[in-house]
Amino acid sequence: MMTTEQLSKTLIAPALIAALSACAARPEAHFYSVSSTSAAPGSGAQPPRILVSPVVIPPMIDRPQMVVRSTGHEIEVLENHRWAEPLSVDLGRALVDDLRRARPQLDVVTADAPRTQAPTFFLDVAIAQLLTGPSSTSLQASWVLHDRQRNCVYDGHLEAAIPTQAGYGAIPAAYADAMARLADAIARTIPEEGACGGGGRS
Repeated sequence: MMTTEQLSKTLIAPALIAALSACAARPEAHFYSVSSTSAAPGSGAQPPRILVSPVVIPPMIDRPQMVVRSTGHEIEVLENHRWAEPLSVDLGRALVDDLRRARPQLDVVTADAPRTQAPTFFLDVAIAQLLTGPSSTSLQASWVLHDRQRNCVYDGHLEAAIPTQAGYGAIPAAYADAMARLADAIARTIPEEGACGGGGRS
């Protein structure tokens, strides 16, 4: 007859082995970021400020996991390849950094920046598509740049296909490239010196 100690060991050992086996079989999780080091805001005494609203992204990619298109009609959600923070926040930071590089004479900030200065313009950006396929990443985005009273309105639209290397690690770089292209397109619609020029449409 088994003692209590022997019975306990007999029951615990298989459970421990099963738990260790499950840990060994679990795929390693990877976390990624689109934005890198932040660019410094524009210098000078109170340059014109552009406040960038939170970037709107499609529900399909608004999740912790990376999402890719594997075929024409099939989408994969990659459970073990995830964003380190909400993707819309990460994309917004990357966009702001790229706008600062494109227009260093302006003070480009996110919506959570300290309200030390009233914005000259507000920038609303909506991404309709940002999805990586077998060889490229497709971007469709639009934006509206306006003053508080909407007396000046500048808007635009961008569609781009970014060549993307194989491997999940290439997706953040492709998204970063997409944000850089979008920032360049937006920068071209910002009036010189950030002054209201009577409104315009691009």
